[in-house]
Amino acid sequence: MTKGIRSRAFTLVEVLVATTILATGLLAALTAFSMAGRVTGAANNDTAIAFLAQQKLAEIRLLGREELPVGVSTGDFAPDFPQHGWEMTVSEPDELNVMHVSLVILAPEAGRTREIWFSTAVF
Repeated sequence: MTKGIRSRAFTLVEVLVATTILATGLLAALTAFSMAGRVTGAANNDTAIAFLAQQKLAEIRLLGREELPVGVSTGDFAPDFPQHGWEMTVSEPDELNVMHVSLVILAPEAGRTREIWFSTAVF
């Protein structure tokens, strides 16, 4: 080769380095998209749980003291959320005539059942 002529082609090492950098960037982007999908699904589930708990607590308030069944009762949120359930424990009135209500929302999550606890008092 002569001294004044430069080669304008890429070497094999340059191509391999560029391919490695590109593959690493694509892998990071795919991981980010996958994680975003999981987080969105979890957020949707948490929003549904909060909505269902709010709905059930409103029903408890509307029932009033006389219609609240003392003891443990269970149910689900069919037809809209048949996979979600609830368990409610109502205590006898205490010395101040207050009934304590414990509400557990049962939600499916990753092959197991997640329990979210709420509590209120009915005067």
